[in-house]
Amino acid sequence: MEKKEIRKALMDAEFARKQLLKPYFLDLGLTLGQGQPRILRTLKTNGSMTQRELADLCRMDVTNMSRTLDRLEENGLIQRSRPQNCRRSNLIELTELGHEKAGKVVDYFQRLDEKLCRGFTEEEMEQLLRYLQRIIQNLDGEDL
Repeated sequence: MEKKEIRKALMDAEFARKQLLKPYFLDLGLTLGQGQPRILRTLKTNGSMTQRELADLCRMDVTNMSRTLDRLEENGLIQRSRPQNCRRSNLIELTELGHEKAGKVVDYFQRLDEKLCRGFTEEEMEQLLRYLQRIIQNLDGEDL
């Protein structure tokens, strides 16, 4: 087996995942490639937080996060407010409409999880997760 087959399989899996979710998220008015569903899910799961905390949890750089939050705010899904004790950062929280759409996003991700794991035993899923975590560890923080 050639090592490039692993890279290709990971890319193919990511492409298939995006293609599966794309129509559902477009129907909600969300753009998949900008991380909007991930942001909504993170806020729904964790509650309000600063932009920096949100960027870290979503694994996004702050600049891209800021632009994406602008779009979500324009669409009435999030709101920004300044905490009383901090003048430098904004607190990001879901609006009522944001909570509604984020609930659907969470549901779509749960349905995706079921589809991803179909046909795997618990032991196989645990082993796959360990392998993927090792790949992530190999990639994090290092140059090529």
